[in-house]
Amino acid sequence: MNIITNFCPKTQLEPVQPIDKKILFNWYISIVKYEKVSPVTLDQLSHLLNAPLEKFNSLDDAHHCLTYWADCFEVGHMAYLATDLAEMNPETFCLVTTYPPNWVKRYVEKNYITIDPVVQTARKHTRPFFWSECRCDSSEVSALFKDARQHGLGEQGLTIPIHGAKADKAMFSIAANMSESEWQAYCARHMGNLILFALQFHMAAIDVRGALLKRPQLKGREIEILYWIAEGKTAWETSKILDISEKTVEHCLKQIRNKFNATNTTHAVSLAFRLGILH
Repeated sequence: MNIITNFCPKTQLEPVQPIDKKILFNWYISIVKYEKVSPVTLDQLSHLLNAPLEKFNSLDDAHHCLTYWADCFEVGHMAYLATDLAEMNPETFCLVTTYPPNWVKRYVEKNYITIDPVVQTARKHTRPFFWSECRCDSSEVSALFKDARQHGLGEQGLTIPIHGAKADKAMFSIAANMSESEWQAYCARHMGNLILFALQFHMAAIDVRGALLKRPQLKGREIEILYWIAEGKTAWETSKILDISEKTVEHCLKQIRNKFNATNTTHAVSLAFRLGILH
């Protein structure tokens, strides 16, 4: 499996009427019930609530899952990109998407990530946002959005920034070919479930991302030590818990820092969570 680098799947509309702010409020309250039966069945939603997604063993597993749920939610496409949005380091990208392959290739070739306003917005926001909220004030950005539509990404889009408690970050995007009014009604109905699925998908993909990034191979004892350090224990306290010497703990921490090429132990702990070594 390969990581697709220099890519963050996005598209955009020409400027539209402002989104009804009541829709944003409805994201965080109970789901609105409509007479029309949703393609997302109650059984499927119950599964998400009561049995979180199992961790993926490969990108193929993740892609099959994303394709299935895109059909369940009856949207055009879904895309998941795990990366540090502040650094935008291509080596840390992990992409799973149902977007057309020709659009992925096009996005990479044109290096659209450097001008994509959705990426810029995701860096600043913690709440989900509609792509129509993003600024479209240059000919380059307009060309990006037009190109995306021509490649079949649809007329509407939503991105859910994911900021995990352990420094893990990602973006989850949904694209749909609906009118503005249809899109607002759809989001009022399904926003809570989309957020739930995005978070569960992120947790299920952590180990796959770590493997793709060729994460450092830590010994069992090193993982134990790093776990207790992450829990706020000192080297001395960790030595007592594990019944080893404090000198051994300090030596292991030095080895861990070297394996991660970390500037300090706190940095090593952050990387361990980000790569899925610690959970």
